[in-house]
Amino acid sequence: MRFIYHEKSGADVIKLGEKQYSHMFKARREDAKKLLFFRNLQDENLYTYKVLQIDKREALCGLIKAEKTSVEKPKDFQIAWSVTDPKTVEKTLPFLNELNLKKLIFVYMKFSQRNFKLDLERLKRIIINSCEQCGRVDLMEFEIFDSLEEFLTKYHNIAIVDFSSNKFNSLCGVLPKIWLVGCEGGFDDSERKRLDEFIKVGFESENILRSSSAVMAIASKLLL
Repeated sequence: MRFIYHEKSGADVIKLGEKQYSHMFKARREDAKKLLFFRNLQDENLYTYKVLQIDKREALCGLIKAEKTSVEKPKDFQIAWSVTDPKTVEKTLPFLNELNLKKLIFVYMKFSQRNFKLDLERLKRIIINSCEQCGRVDLMEFEIFDSLEEFLTKYHNIAIVDFSSNKFNSLCGVLPKIWLVGCEGGFDDSERKRLDEFIKVGFESENILRSSSAVMAIASKLLL
């Protein structure tokens, strides 16, 4: 664990509530006499605290110092992902967060099941936990569009991940910064027709990838 997230990091005194207290002092068995390191994931500071008061359910911590740290800025690169099973999204998120993906855009498309509802607060908690483990100091951004048309009213310079003779390895240096990946089943015929004006990019392998595999492959190629 590289640091502890607390939204009020930087205040002279912060309180660790029951859930965070249990995680730190019961599950992780942190020594209450040791210095603790916090971030708020809003600025570049690492905040050092010491425990001032502790009881059975919560603790108060006092600020000792704030230190600005050098951070790796996310590349100007975003993935648009057709909404798929939230469980699949949740399993993929930590991987994308570790790779420093700047923004993940969700788009409801023809093959998206409308009963799939994404809980953005839950997704935020997942990437916060990931940040604590991998050391990333900013929060990945999320955006949701209710349809392909709504998405295309805002974004125009995009690449479509689909079967194509345009192979990724030969084009990745000159392609747009937003990549659109379909859900399980890909794109339907009306969507393919609507997307004909955009460049389509395929992988060297002709194997059919799951939606999450395609997202991870794109992120790995462009961010590593």
